[in-house]
Amino acid sequence: MKRIVVVFLSVCCVNAFAQAPSGKIVVKKGQHYIVESSSDGSVNQEMMGQSMEMKIGSATKLSADIKDVKSNGYVITQKLTYLKSTFSGMGQEKTFDSDKKEDMDGEAGALYKDKLNVPKDVEITNEGKTIASADTTKKDSTADANPMAAVMEMMGGGQDNITGILFLVIPSGKKSGESWKDSTAGEGMKLVRTYTLNSVANKVAAVTVNSVLDINKTMQMQGMDMNAVMTSKIVSAVTVDMASNVQKENKSTMDLTGTIDVMGQSVPITAKATSVSLVKMQ
Repeated sequence: MKRIVVVFLSVCCVNAFAQAPSGKIVVKKGQHYIVESSSDGSVNQEMMGQSMEMKIGSATKLSADIKDVKSNGYVITQKLTYLKSTFSGMGQEKTFDSDKKEDMDGEAGALYKDKLNVPKDVEITNEGKTIASADTTKKDSTADANPMAAVMEMMGGGQDNITGILFLVIPSGKKSGESWKDSTAGEGMKLVRTYTLNSVANKVAAVTVNSVLDINKTMQMQGMDMNAVMTSKIVSAVTVDMASNVQKENKSTMDLTGTIDVMGQSVPITAKATSVSLVKMQ
């Protein structure tokens, strides 16, 4: 009986140790990941006493290859392989699907052709911090072609780096119920995130991320300066593989409020969006 108890306690200790956060990304050279994301949202603005609603949706597929393993981190090659978008508002209905030849041969396709299937190398630390990014895509006037593209870019913080949706590193020693924070700032944006480790079961962690994104940024929209002052509150439910710190699923909701100043007018704006990202290793 004592032997059974000892063995049982030993197994419990081993399981507890195996599920303890390592605080580091653990992946191997040659591993290939696919990130499939979809989002749906609505934007409401008030102008001259009238309310206008726009609906926006998107679906993307990104690939991530572990190109090299270094002593203090990794080199990852990311690539946007698929893009679908929908827009409804301002008397317009627009769709784009990168899998359709007629769409790629059109005006929108000309804007995206230098972004699709173009590799971009990103070097990160073991803790998931970006060290360097070699971007081979061209910076074009997408925002000028679609007025709401600029707004949607700012709503997402302009973050197109796959490492942000591929990894969520849980600091070493964190236990269920404990929280931690991080923040980033730059180019008229400040993002503060609060993470809470809710539970760990079967080597998978459940984490809630509460993010606040403050934006004060001037952009070009159809040849005009547009200054946006916005605050986004984003709540994400994330599952994370404890062994690698690779995200498995991320479900997020976003609420945005703010104003856009353009042509001497201040336009109040609100937005809501939901998104889902799934990470698969192939």
